[in-house]
Amino acid sequence: MNKIINGVCALTKEKCELRDSHIYPKFVYNYLKKNGGNRFRSVNNPNKVLQDGWKESLLGEYAEQEFSKREKWFAETIFLPYSQGLLNKSKVGYKKELYCFCLSLLWRVLYMSIDSIIGEDYRQKCFQALEEWRVFLNGGCLPPRYNRIYMMPILPELFDSKPENHFTLSQWNEIEWYIRRAFDSTLFDSIPNNCAFFCKMPLFFFWAVFDYDNITPNYGLRINPDGGNIDFKRYHLGDKMLNSYILMRVILSSQIIEEISGNMSEAQQNKIIQRTIKDERLLNSELGRLLLGKGTP
Repeated sequence: MNKIINGVCALTKEKCELRDSHIYPKFVYNYLKKNGGNRFRSVNNPNKVLQDGWKESLLGEYAEQEFSKREKWFAETIFLPYSQGLLNKSKVGYKKELYCFCLSLLWRVLYMSIDSIIGEDYRQKCFQALEEWRVFLNGGCLPPRYNRIYMMPILPELFDSKPENHFTLSQWNEIEWYIRRAFDSTLFDSIPNNCAFFCKMPLFFFWAVFDYDNITPNYGLRINPDGGNIDFKRYHLGDKMLNSYILMRVILSSQIIEEISGNMSEAQQNKIIQRTIKDERLLNSELGRLLLGKGTP
């Protein structure tokens, strides 16, 4: 049963009983558990181990229910079919619910991450975006300024059709780990005159663009607030700028994992490996393959 405390709902600003809300959707953690493992870390807070995902006392019952509707639609229509390879040659129609889902996820993650944003100008943009998004998600008007929202589906093979020509087995394993299992978020400002906030869950990036010019990178699929179609057959991953940046995040996540592993004793590391080998379900899972370094170049 969810923990309930009295407070102010971050979305509606009403006093109510607050739910123990998932910041990233619960269906993502269920998917990860099904594919092996029940302890989760994010790139942003690697020392905090979560067994049921990242949760905070953030929303009231009304906001929880509204977000859950969009999450259910996204899980059933896009996330699960995409994770099973069923959308590679498909076109998916969508309505307002996809834009609302993307924005609700970006809003939650940025709301909880705002203290990590460095630079007063960037922080002000983030605060303005959060308020515009909150008003929209609470039934108000479309965000007047910060309304450019993108979704980037991502699979390891999208980096290259022949990855064995470019990455070692170890490097490919790190790429797979980050794409298939990592959570990540930060402000992207590596390109002059361009700024975007992203949050990443397994298999998907979501981008909110704050500043852009005529060399705006390819953030993936721009989501129309009024609906549209996604043609997965014609979709391709980002561009060189974004691909290089994502690989930098892969390296960062790998360094964090190595640091955590380095703090474990050899006995602890061996215990994890032995537990993986003895648990047939875990051994044959996606997590088991990645833990034992059996990448798929």
